[in-house]
Amino acid sequence: MFLSRVRALPTFLESKLELSTSRRVSTGSVPKAREPLSAPALGLKMASISEEYDFVELRVYDIHGNARGRMVTRSAVTDVMKKGIGLSGSFRFLGVKGQSSIHLKPPDYVLTKYYRLMPHLETLKPYQPYHRDASSHKKIAAVLCELRCLDGTLETGMPREATLALLQQLQEEFGLTIRSTFEVEFGIRHAKTAKTFAHEAKFASTAVLHNEGDILFDFVETMQGIDVKIDTLLAEYGSGQFEVTCHITEGIEACDMIAEFKTASHIYLKRKGLDVVFMTCVEPQIGCSNGFHFNFSIWNSEGRNIFADPDDPETLSEFGRYWLAGMVHHSPAMLALSSPTINCYRRVGFYAGPMFANWSLDRKGSFCLKVEAGGNVYIENRLPSSACNPYLVLASTLAAGMDGVRRKLELPPPGDESTRLPATLEEAVDALEADTSLTEALGEGVMQMFIYTKRTFELDEFKAFGQLSDEEMLLKEKEYYYHPL
Repeated sequence: MFLSRVRALPTFLESKLELSTSRRVSTGSVPKAREPLSAPALGLKMASISEEYDFVELRVYDIHGNARGRMVTRSAVTDVMKKGIGLSGSFRFLGVKGQSSIHLKPPDYVLTKYYRLMPHLETLKPYQPYHRDASSHKKIAAVLCELRCLDGTLETGMPREATLALLQQLQEEFGLTIRSTFEVEFGIRHAKTAKTFAHEAKFASTAVLHNEGDILFDFVETMQGIDVKIDTLLAEYGSGQFEVTCHITEGIEACDMIAEFKTASHIYLKRKGLDVVFMTCVEPQIGCSNGFHFNFSIWNSEGRNIFADPDDPETLSEFGRYWLAGMVHHSPAMLALSSPTINCYRRVGFYAGPMFANWSLDRKGSFCLKVEAGGNVYIENRLPSSACNPYLVLASTLAAGMDGVRRKLELPPPGDESTRLPATLEEAVDALEADTSLTEALGEGVMQMFIYTKRTFELDEFKAFGQLSDEEMLLKEKEYYYHPL
């Protein structure tokens, strides 16, 4: 289907393996995960919402990581915060472009349910991703929600809920928690012309950042204003490509921030006449793609990083070896969840992308073990692309790691190339379906949604296009993935 491409690393990218900004999963102070509000605090919160805000957005994230929900006005907000509000569950099985299966004959589990959006008030915050624009005069808040069936039971088949369940397993079974952050690569282009914004392949140029500072610096400050804790901004290798790194957080907060960033960046930049691009590989001919590397470590209640063992030659504890072995073992299936579009596989196996089910110490494996001065240790999961749903990245990382620990899997030597990763989305989805321990850990509801939407709205639809040249195929991929929101 694709024209053959040279697999050798281009000279101008060789240094990126060493120079790419990585986020240190620190031994220092890390914000604690949000706790549910106490009854008195809840009452005060409820009383103040209708006074402070004109609108409140009730939000959930779908299987693709897109925000779905309803906007509630000031007049209804107090009642809705207490009782929730209805929402059709049909969005759960929409395609990545929002395609509906109404004209198809879906399996029984796709039949539409009706739910109530129930707010997690501890997540409520001011939400104006364009607040520095003088025309934005309405006071808006956003709150994350869970879905409740009409009988009051929780819908566990949602990405965020499945991830929270795995975090709870990590705490209850092992007494541990996760600290993590993402490296977020994305593109910016002019909306009308699709021309790249700010620079043409000027890696690490600070002049680029200053030249477009009116937009870029305001963009970063606006994201910080809605609690997306950006630490750094970098001009990346690709034309109009940038990277931000975010503050290290505990539990699910890293995913909440990145899901927020992907949504809010669209809103902010659109008002500036720009498009943010989370399509993984827009220009494969220049050898650049957008990754979302996920950096994490596991900590106990005493504040000790249990991946670290100063007496081990690689400074990796026995627990860490089992965890990393679980990720290597499950990496073919994890790839489907971390690189979930057809376009993502222009990155897999090429240049700086993942290629084998392996690990390394030199940024060339699917998972990289990072050891810092002072003995701090963390793992960089290099499978995710910019098209990923961050909740599924964390969920699959937890499920694979805990499986490795429970089964005491043996860690292969670094750089092992005996198992190649899937080369297409279809191969990756097949690997996911075959990995029953991983799919059972993530839950039937999430797996049904993911596999159904991938097969129905991407794999089957792309097959219907017939035999295409590489150029024609890339155009089809852009139709699907350039503007996913």
